[in-house]
Amino acid sequence: MYNLDINFLRDRNSVESADIENNLVQQKEPSLADKIPIAVGIAVALIAPAITFGYLRSVEAQTTSVQAEIQQIESEIADLGNQNQQIEAVNAEIQQVQQETAALVGVFEKIKPWAAIMQEVSDRTPPGVLVESLQQSGSGNGTGINIAGVARSYDDVNDFVLFLARSPFFNGKQIKLNGASITSFPVEIENEEDLPDNASLEVPDGIKYTISAQLNNVPSSKLIEEIEKKGSVGLVTRLKTLESKGVVLK
Repeated sequence: MYNLDINFLRDRNSVESADIENNLVQQKEPSLADKIPIAVGIAVALIAPAITFGYLRSVEAQTTSVQAEIQQIESEIADLGNQNQQIEAVNAEIQQVQQETAALVGVFEKIKPWAAIMQEVSDRTPPGVLVESLQQSGSGNGTGINIAGVARSYDDVNDFVLFLARSPFFNGKQIKLNGASITSFPVEIENEEDLPDNASLEVPDGIKYTISAQLNNVPSSKLIEEIEKKGSVGLVTRLKTLESKGVVLK
């Protein structure tokens, strides 16, 4: 009887060797599809740094441009600030000049030339009235004059009061006859030495009076014509000069 000895181990080793050889053959010869991922990876590895560098350069350029624009805007803002300061300084100077001009006009408006006032009193004095003294009284809005003298009669004194009340230089409601009394009328006799020794002169009595008159608070610019008529051209010239320069008078 025969015995059959089969070496399965040897056969298995032969099969495994054949499989390994086939795998080696397949690994040594990769296909085109296997090569594509490798090529893509290499391309990405080469291109990515270039793209990143270009992007960074672009961002840097944009940042520089934005910073330049910011600096320009800040410079323009600074210039505008300087211009605003200059404008404010000019406006302050203009306001100061306007205030000084207004103050100057206010002074001129309150001035009532005494020469004009005295001439006004003289022009309104009736023929039968003699003015012996004229003095200022009060101050500010209460400025006035006190007039003293002698008149031929009470009627002449009353006429004098009425004439003064009609004057634009005086407040018509503040003209007062403070006193009136009989007195000797002052008379100067010319060539008295030529009169006969037995000649006698009879001088009528007069009326001694005192009158107070308050000045009108009307601005002088409203009385330019009257002041000019009285010969006080100095104040008139100043007021007209201010008016010609565009200053608004009251």
